[in-house]
Amino acid sequence: MEESERIEEYLEILYRMELNGERATTVNISEKLNVSPSSVTEMLQKLAERGYLNYTSYRGVELTEKGREIGKKILERHRLIEEFLKFINVDEKKVHDLACKIEHVIDDDVYRGISELLYKYRQNGNLILLSELEEGESAYVVTIHGDDKLVKRLMDMGFVIKTPLIVKRSLGKRGPMIVSIKGSEIAIGEDIAKSIVVRRG
Repeated sequence: MEESERIEEYLEILYRMELNGERATTVNISEKLNVSPSSVTEMLQKLAERGYLNYTSYRGVELTEKGREIGKKILERHRLIEEFLKFINVDEKKVHDLACKIEHVIDDDVYRGISELLYKYRQNGNLILLSELEEGESAYVVTIHGDDKLVKRLMDMGFVIKTPLIVKRSLGKRGPMIVSIKGSEIAIGEDIAKSIVVRRG
């Protein structure tokens, strides 16, 4: 793996941890990336020198805006590629690892092309917005469109990729949409429901 790819991999993991509210320590990062703590320390120091994060030994890591922007970009690519691989019926067991490899090598033109293709696919009804589901319909979360705060908020509420949900009350009824997910019933407004892409199932 080239250094640029390793840098992107680290920034993506750190961004994921930030969204999930996890503390980014050398030990935690080494476990997620399956590399030695000493290698993690070396890379974190390098990333700090380049302005991607703030790093203090024994106190953890905090992304800078520069690092967060790249981490977000790579995570968005990862999610899109996973969605595309499922679209072309790649074995679910291979999807994550393949997406990790592909996300570093596609350019912006390819990213836009895949995004446009999937948009047309969604229009055919296979992938739709949560807001479009009717009462009683079930689905799986595919991805979330929105800024960092919205993504983190919804993930904290249980809207994690591949999580099943059931619509208890649709937007066509009076009041907010009611969704049952992970054993809880959650009320969400139309704007939020339109930011969540699901697959009927």
